[in-house]
Amino acid sequence: MKIKSFSTLFGLLYSVVGIIVGLWVTYISTNKDYDYFFIYSSISGFLTAKLLAKYIVERRKDFNHKNLILVSILAGLISHWLCWYMINLGLNFRYWVVGEHFFTPPVDPLRGMIWVFTLCIFSWIIAGWATVLGGVFSIYSSKWIYEKKMAKN
Repeated sequence: MKIKSFSTLFGLLYSVVGIIVGLWVTYISTNKDYDYFFIYSSISGFLTAKLLAKYIVERRKDFNHKNLILVSILAGLISHWLCWYMINLGLNFRYWVVGEHFFTPPVDPLRGMIWVFTLCIFSWIIAGWATVLGGVFSIYSSKWIYEKKMAKN
């Protein structure tokens, strides 16, 4: 498989950070609801990293350190919000479509856009440092791989 864009490469490498952090959360959690957390965290990591890198770095062809650091920090923070929002959407699907009933109905998707920020605060405190550092490592690894690939062409 050939990866042709910098943003896709960064998204894939950053999704590995999402898998690692998600598996760690699954491991330390006593709640069975977190058994598949790594799936949400890896998908949210990929989407966030891919889109931010595409629009801030790749489209402008501006690979300077300021943009790379900005994208990695934003990816490390915004991916938390997207992860929790996807979980909220999944809970709504399970409740309203599949018919799984919980103690209370989940927060509706529109109000959930704001509600997930409360989960993000705790998430940023616990794992924000890992996702930001993982973002920095992933983006500079992506840049190194991308430059080596472009030098061959």
